[in-house]
Amino acid sequence: MTIRDAFIAFALKYNITLNESNQDILSFYISGEKGKYNSFAMCMEDDKMFAYFVDCNIRVEPKNRSIISEYLMKLNYNLKIGSFQMDYNTGDITVRACQYIFGSDEEQKNTIEQIILILGMIADTYCYDIIKELE
Repeated sequence: MTIRDAFIAFALKYNITLNESNQDILSFYISGEKGKYNSFAMCMEDDKMFAYFVDCNIRVEPKNRSIISEYLMKLNYNLKIGSFQMDYNTGDITVRACQYIFGSDEEQKNTIEQIILILGMIADTYCYDIIKELE
């Protein structure tokens, strides 16, 4: 089973509609209690790695980027998986994780599912805290 196959199995399990306009990056929306987030998956077969990004729908103004960078660093310290990132040029914030994928087909599917669900939960939990920090 390829990493892409394991990811597609996740999407089918949860009836997720994928945007496959780019062969290397699959995008889809995830919903939480507080919002809906665009997310992106990259299945890097040669490296046996899965990269997953959730767009937090937050763009930080230049005057606040230093303050939010420090706040994100503090949040990241407490996370067990994934990390918040801010593109310092645009102010866009994402939460992302990269993970080597190995094991049986079932283990691969479970690892990918856990990454996606946990990062979705992290985005849904902390994005509003980040917005409050901007106020």
